[in-house]
Amino acid sequence: MSFRKIRPSFGDSSVSTSNPSQSTSESTGSDPRRVRGEKEPAESSNSSLSSKRRRVPESVTRNACLNCKKARVKCDGKKPCKRCATRVETAECIYEIHIKHAKEELVKQIKDLRAKDHMTEQILQALSTDEQVPEILERLRNGETYESIVEWLGRAPMDDFETLSPRLSQHSTFEPSDHEMGGVSATNLKWTSVTSNTAVLDHLFQLYFAWIHPVHTLFSEGHFVDSYKRQSEKYCSSNLVNAICAMACYLHSAAEGDDFDFDQFGTEFSDAVRSDIDADDKSITTIQAFAVMFLVDCARGNGLRASSYLRVATSSLSTVDYHQNEWFAEVWKNTVRGVRNLNVEWAQMTFQVPPTISAAVYYDVEENDEEIDAAKWYFYRYVNDQCPAWPGLLATTNREKSKLTAIIQDVVTLMYAHYGPQVSAHHLLQQYGRLVAWREELPSVIGNIENNNSQALPHVLSLLILYSNTVVHLLRPLLDLEGFPSPLIEEIIWNHAQQGLFLLDEHYRTQYTCRYQPVLQMFSILHLSDLVARFFPGGVEGGSKDGPDAIQFGIEALIQSRTGFPVAGPLQDMLSRTAQECSIRFPLNELVAIPIPPKGVYRIDDLIDACTRPSYIQPVNEIHSRYLPSLSADWLAGGATFGFLEPGSGARRLRIPSAEERGAQSLMQIRNLLNRN
Repeated sequence: MSFRKIRPSFGDSSVSTSNPSQSTSESTGSDPRRVRGEKEPAESSNSSLSSKRRRVPESVTRNACLNCKKARVKCDGKKPCKRCATRVETAECIYEIHIKHAKEELVKQIKDLRAKDHMTEQILQALSTDEQVPEILERLRNGETYESIVEWLGRAPMDDFETLSPRLSQHSTFEPSDHEMGGVSATNLKWTSVTSNTAVLDHLFQLYFAWIHPVHTLFSEGHFVDSYKRQSEKYCSSNLVNAICAMACYLHSAAEGDDFDFDQFGTEFSDAVRSDIDADDKSITTIQAFAVMFLVDCARGNGLRASSYLRVATSSLSTVDYHQNEWFAEVWKNTVRGVRNLNVEWAQMTFQVPPTISAAVYYDVEENDEEIDAAKWYFYRYVNDQCPAWPGLLATTNREKSKLTAIIQDVVTLMYAHYGPQVSAHHLLQQYGRLVAWREELPSVIGNIENNNSQALPHVLSLLILYSNTVVHLLRPLLDLEGFPSPLIEEIIWNHAQQGLFLLDEHYRTQYTCRYQPVLQMFSILHLSDLVARFFPGGVEGGSKDGPDAIQFGIEALIQSRTGFPVAGPLQDMLSRTAQECSIRFPLNELVAIPIPPKGVYRIDDLIDACTRPSYIQPVNEIHSRYLPSLSADWLAGGATFGFLEPGSGARRLRIPSAEERGAQSLMQIRNLLNRN
């Protein structure tokens, strides 16, 4: 039985006593205070009916107070509500917060706390770096708000921070349903449309910051990560994120059971940049994205297109106003230095004159360098990798690399410029002296890797390999210069070539494998291996590499790189052709013949696109045409000052084949090919 059926009715009670059929329930509706037998007037009856009906408040809330909920009556939502205000009882009018509004309030508090924490961190950071300490303390004493102090410091403003959405990750405490609340919206700025899987993006970022960023520092990692997390486009952009991820896809090591196709991801990230990037956009993040895309296309084996990307990044630098604030100047400095280094290294490997970037070069130790050097470098390779970490030494490495590339720029311009005076012995000796002085003045923390207790970091090894390759690059054309006393330079060239190969083999490959080595380092492998194979095929005693050893190492290293970098394919093919030219027969036919997709045979256009010319070999005839006729005589007169001495009678003699011997080797190679057919 329902509650309504047993409840008294308040219907019309003006019934006749003579009507016996009137129901009992209806008669009970008369006013008990009326004298029996006295008729109730109609007006009185109507007013009684009106007074007995439940009074409904003019405004009704869905979230009633506790008293109204208990009485099961409607509530007007006021504080106190009308019913509680007119009651005799003194029970307080209390409202329970609705779950939706509770979430909204909680999210608001979280945002406020995060904003306050962010501003506090900015102020403490400024205090810790002795940045305007008296002024900051004075403003705090005067009761200024954190927000006003942060804005005065030129840091991230409060308005930017309040618009943040939480960064989702596999460890995020925010569930997807929380983003339906009014207080927290879903991500306002989507960095990439390729994937929304944060585990994939985190993996790619870690690969990039482990293997690419320390060697080619094109932006400030701290400012980029901060802008990425805060959804700010100040030091981050969709194009830069897509370019970074495209490059990192080459570093992913495919494993059985992978849920994602990272080769396809790499293509999609690259396409996303190409479809959106604008060469007329002179923002700092667009310049950085073009520079990273240079690395992407170098890795793919598209050297000609890569050169165009680097040219756009370089030409746009002069349009950037780097005086906006202190932090922007720091980011701009990293970008200028990184783009300059890329231009110089690429010019050296492809035998071109690098462009001149008219901006200050930063060689001095700066106040936050110690902090940057102490930041950890993580040996990261795959998801959930239990990677060890060491101090990254990034500030010292980048500073010394800038000094080295300044010398390399002068060396490459001297050798390949089609203008200016001819090259003299003094010019070459002067550049060699600068290189030796750079190596001797190198801080021991990165220069003395054999005696340091800490790990030899990959980017430090790459710097030392670049130095060895540069010395070989400078002196190698003299080995087959007609009339030049080559015994004067043989041992120095040999030592630097062997040192470079030793760093590559015994340190880089042994500790890290060549799977993750920088693309431009592959050219160093080619040049050093080629030099030993052509000029020192017999080697010397003492465990150093002879011609076959150098070629074998070079091919094995490129096979490791080819796992991720397509450009290693045509480079490996060119080194194999060098082995054939030098009549080097090695037990490598199995290694060389390994069919690695996508290509097994490379044509001339593949070779040109890999290094912008048909061969990686230095154009010595062009260089010889730049030498002064008196170069040999002048070298004999001034070379001793720089350590180029005639070998003594008891000195070891390096085995360099003569031109006739090299011709005989080529003839033997032709006969072998004919017999094979």
